[in-house]
Amino acid sequence: MTDSLKYSIGALALLIGLFLYNQSVQKSHSISGESIFTGNNEDVFRVVISEFDKSVELVRADSTWTISQADTLLIKENQIKNLFDRLLAVEQEMLITSKEEKWEKFGVDDSLGRHLQVYGESDRELLHYVFGNSGQDYQHNYIRESKSSDVYRTNDNVYFLVNSNATYWGKESPKPEQEEKEI
Repeated sequence: MTDSLKYSIGALALLIGLFLYNQSVQKSHSISGESIFTGNNEDVFRVVISEFDKSVELVRADSTWTISQADTLLIKENQIKNLFDRLLAVEQEMLITSKEEKWEKFGVDDSLGRHLQVYGESDRELLHYVFGNSGQDYQHNYIRESKSSDVYRTNDNVYFLVNSNATYWGKESPKPEQEEKEI
C-alpha cells in the first residue's frame, strides 16, 4: 500500500468515527414527553372547558356527544376527533417553572388560563389542566395540572382547541326544506 492510500483510509475512518460520535450526542439532546391523558378514550364521559366566565360541557351518551348548554346544536365530529387525537394526546415536554408567582407570566393561573376537565364514569375527575398561551412561542403552549405548581411546555400548540364557545363544538342543525305548494 502506498502512503497516500494509508492516509486516505485513516482520514475516512476518522470521519466515520466523528459522524457516529455526533449522532450519539444529538440523540442525547432529544426531548421526550408524556401524554397528559394516558387512559382509554372510551373512559371519557364528560368534558368541561372553561375560560373566565364562559364554559362548555360536552357529554357522551353511548357513542353520541352532545353540548349540554345548546340542545339545538349538532356536535362537529371533527372537533371530537381533535379533542382525542390532539388535545388529550398533547405531551408535556419540559419543566418550565415550579414557582406559583410565575404562573401569570405563562398564562396558567386560575383566572387567566383555559381549564380542561375530563370526567369518567360516575362523574370521577380523570384530569384537570390549565392551559396558557403567553409570549412569542407560537409552536408550544404552557400547561399546569390544577393541583400542581409545576408548569410544563407542550410539544404542540393546542391552545385553540381549548375553546369554550359552543359554536366551536357544534353547528346548527339543517333546516328542512320547505315543500312548494302546487297551485
